[in-house]
Amino acid sequence: MKITALILSSLTLLVSPLSLAQWPPETGAKVPGNTLELPTTLKPISVPLDKLLNEGATLITAQRDTNGPTVTLRRGKHYIMCSVMGAVSGEDQNIATSRCYEMN
Repeated sequence: MKITALILSSLTLLVSPLSLAQWPPETGAKVPGNTLELPTTLKPISVPLDKLLNEGATLITAQRDTNGPTVTLRRGKHYIMCSVMGAVSGEDQNIATSRCYEMN
C-alpha cells in the first residue's frame, strides 16, 4: 500500500503544472515575470569541437537540437557553445562539422 502511494505521488509530480510551463518563457515585456532580452556577445572560434575536447575542454551540457546536438564546454575560464551538424548521406554534407562560439 505504501509503495502504491509513493508511485502515485511521484506521478503527480511528473504531471504538475510546473512541468507544463513553456521554456524559455514567451518573448515580450508584457509577459509577467519575464526578464529583458539583452544582447549577448558570441565570439566565433575556429577550433572544431573534437579538437577542443582533445585539448582538455570539459563537456558541461549536451542537448539534441533540430540540426544535431548542441553542447556547452568549459575551457579554462571560458564557456563555449558548439552546434554539431551530422553528415548527410547523398548530399554535400558528407562529414560531421561543428560551429563553436566563446560566450565570455
